[in-house]
Amino acid sequence: MDNRLTPEQETAIIEDTLKDYPLASMPRSITMDVMSRIQKNTRPVLVTWNDFALSLVIALCIGALFFAVQSLPPIMLTKIRIQGILLYQDFLVNARWLVPTLLFGLASFLSALTIPYLQRELIK
Repeated sequence: MDNRLTPEQETAIIEDTLKDYPLASMPRSITMDVMSRIQKNTRPVLVTWNDFALSLVIALCIGALFFAVQSLPPIMLTKIRIQGILLYQDFLVNARWLVPTLLFGLASFLSALTIPYLQRELIK
């Protein structure tokens, strides 16, 4: 025979136990230990040298990219612009299959997330 308790019975048993058992007194040394740990720890540094170096490298890369684009001849900028337009048009032409694929992929992903939950609910 299965003697499983309902959640209400479990909660009642736990509450009864918490009310009946006496509280243990807190050791006196615990506050001193905690306070000594708190006072020893210094405030953490908000910006480390690694953060500074990383931001410097990123700023230099952005500056170099900006300088390189400004230094390009106008003909090269025109050719890059034409290639960008052609790439965009190619994407638009070939994107007809992309929308249904993304929607079916999203639907399959969401159903894969939902199926285990439904199986657990059906087993209960």
